[in-house]
Amino acid sequence: MDTRGNEFQAKQSVRAEKATFLAKAVGYLLYAITASGITVITITVLSSSDIDTILKILSAVLALLLLFFLIRTFFKQISEDQGNKITGVLVDQQGFHHVQNLKIVKSITFDSLQPNLNKKYDVDLSDGDDVSIELLVYHQDYATNKIVCKAITFETPFSIKNGEELKKHFIKGIMVFRPDLRISPRVLDFFNVNA
Repeated sequence: MDTRGNEFQAKQSVRAEKATFLAKAVGYLLYAITASGITVITITVLSSSDIDTILKILSAVLALLLLFFLIRTFFKQISEDQGNKITGVLVDQQGFHHVQNLKIVKSITFDSLQPNLNKKYDVDLSDGDDVSIELLVYHQDYATNKIVCKAITFETPFSIKNGEELKKHFIKGIMVFRPDLRISPRVLDFFNVNA
């Protein structure tokens, strides 16, 4: 890289241990409360003398199906969390990276960013109507050989304290290494980046 790269320092993610613990505890608690609620309601229905036998059987079958899918989803989520070995996020002179023990697993490099000829801006924000507002970029997907729109998200099994700071640093990297890309003023305002 040129001399501008020397001024662009790498930034790493900082784990939010308390937030991660709290989010997982609330999730596990919701699973437990839901399973307990289904069980209590089913026991109440089955022990009632006012309810017809057919309705009791249907209620028991429905409860078993709900519990099966709830428990299946719970264990699937646990296995996905254990399978996600990403240990951090890094923004450096090359781009935005997910790392596993200092080894880069996934990247969106500054070189892979592409202009979007169909839109006014190459770097923009999602609308945020039904989902959270995310930073959007267009990059070359080498697997499909197409230019795709990608939200800059953290695919980690833990919360990150400095997530906004990392996205802001990535935007600054785009301004330094890819000044040809058009950045929406909404992005600069939202992340409080000076042009």
